[in-house]
Amino acid sequence: MFSSFAYRHSPIGAQELLIAAKSSLRGLMREGRAFEEVAARIEDSQWWSAQELREFQSRQLRRIIESAARNVPYYRERYRALGLDFEEPEFPAPIENLPLITKADVREGGKSFLSERKRGPLFAGSTSGTTGTPLTLYQDLSAINRENAFIWRQLAWAGLRRGERRAWMRGDMIVPATQEKPPYWRLNRAENMLMFSSYHLSDAAAPAYVAALARFDPVVIQAYPSSIGFLAGWMSDAGARYRGRSLRGIVTSSETLPDTRRREIERAFGCRVFDWYGQAERVAAIGTCEHGRYHLLSDYSFVELLPADNGLFELVGTGFHNRSMPLIRYRCGDFVRPAPEGQRCACGRSFPLIEQVSGRVDDPVKLPGGRSVGRLDHIFKGVEGVLEAQIRQDRLDAVTLLVVPSTAFDERTRETLLNNARHRLGDEIGLEIRLVDAVLRTGNGKLKGVICNV
Repeated sequence: MFSSFAYRHSPIGAQELLIAAKSSLRGLMREGRAFEEVAARIEDSQWWSAQELREFQSRQLRRIIESAARNVPYYRERYRALGLDFEEPEFPAPIENLPLITKADVREGGKSFLSERKRGPLFAGSTSGTTGTPLTLYQDLSAINRENAFIWRQLAWAGLRRGERRAWMRGDMIVPATQEKPPYWRLNRAENMLMFSSYHLSDAAAPAYVAALARFDPVVIQAYPSSIGFLAGWMSDAGARYRGRSLRGIVTSSETLPDTRRREIERAFGCRVFDWYGQAERVAAIGTCEHGRYHLLSDYSFVELLPADNGLFELVGTGFHNRSMPLIRYRCGDFVRPAPEGQRCACGRSFPLIEQVSGRVDDPVKLPGGRSVGRLDHIFKGVEGVLEAQIRQDRLDAVTLLVVPSTAFDERTRETLLNNARHRLGDEIGLEIRLVDAVLRTGNGKLKGVICNV
């Protein structure tokens, strides 16, 4: 919506009406009957014992795997020879005999991952994830409702009750990249939420952002770590204080949150940071409780920990929500460090504890006018013809998009990428697309989405 002609050429008041209308429609879709049912259920399941959680996972795994083996062509073909017995008392222990799948398998399998049993309309989404490889996924309405219920439980852990004020500072293009003066925010009355652009952060603009936050006085802020971290760093350097009185918590997501940045944000805003880990594939979720500990949410999905290096484990997840496109034993490509075995959290929940989440760590792009722009994977989302991609900045006035093309890459793809990048970075920086055979990985095999050497 934010890139539409109607929105871009409307006055602020009309833009806010459009935002509210879209949010109201989205709310009807995301918070329907299934949402209320799941929200009530997971309010209870967070307090289940470890044994109750294991029994719940066993039932859910049996259902999702049996449904996939019968109704999903990809799994039906691969599971046929395994002789799965869904009445076996030890089930789902045999899950270890099922093949692991990767993002490449899902991308190549395409619609063979879709269930032949119809459950209403499907909604497409895309992600580049931590590997920089675009992937299109489909969800049914029930899966969307369930995901939203878990997100609202995390917001409740941070102190937010539905209807209370919150601020949003993530990847939406609230105002054009070329805008040079505030306001860089719009009020979403349908959700009682002030939405901030994460693309206009600079030392010059930071005072206006902080003042607008304090005036709105949200109970919770939802933000990329790079966005709220930028403001925290500016406040520390400038000796500025946040003057809002209602803030109970800040919920970060979509990027790795280093401990140093977490502490800086907490000092600047005077509240706890609640970090949320999830992915578009919906096969694993990690939330932060009121005591600041990471919990692997075992009422969300079934997660196996595959040993890696340096005490880290790769997440291998099986989602419970989406029977229309189930992902079973999916290698997330993200790594965690579990807490010592047997350790319990003071919050009283039985969810396994995680010491460290190692996911996306991207640099921000720096622009000549002083802006710092983070989380730019939106440039590649939903674009056909891109196998992998990376953004590289070696000069202040230029950015290069390194693209590993597929056979579908053409001039239209090139034009779409340039338009997407221009939409978020504006006209003050040069853009180049360079086609490459491969993009270099980090030491642990991850593809870093943005590298800034300026």
